[in-house]
Amino acid sequence: MIRISAWLAVVFGLALAVLEAVRNWGDWQWWPFWVVDYVAATLLVVGGVLVLRRGPAHWLTAGWGFACAMFWMSFFGHFDEVLRQGAAVGAREQRLTLIIGIMFGLTMLGFVTALAGTKNARR
Repeated sequence: MIRISAWLAVVFGLALAVLEAVRNWGDWQWWPFWVVDYVAATLLVVGGVLVLRRGPAHWLTAGWGFACAMFWMSFFGHFDEVLRQGAAVGAREQRLTLIIGIMFGLTMLGFVTALAGTKNARR
């Protein structure tokens, strides 16, 4: 299970880094709002690679936990905006909220599989 989490982390982390650059290119937000995504991406890729090389799993679990918390805040912030503005929010914001929600779901899956994998590895 931990290897599935590791592969998912590497792919997710690399995709997150690319998607963040694409989304913000030409109109970068205040730096704390985008640096956090690169911290999450780095933790996920480094943690995934370490596990795949039979290294410690704590970086992977930390990466998933960090990313999960980050996407929690992002998803519910966007979701609140959609709820408050309704149809006036626009299709782009609705689509972005859906994508962030899917990514949030993947971070929860990664976090749970990383925790389950580290628990089994200790036995």
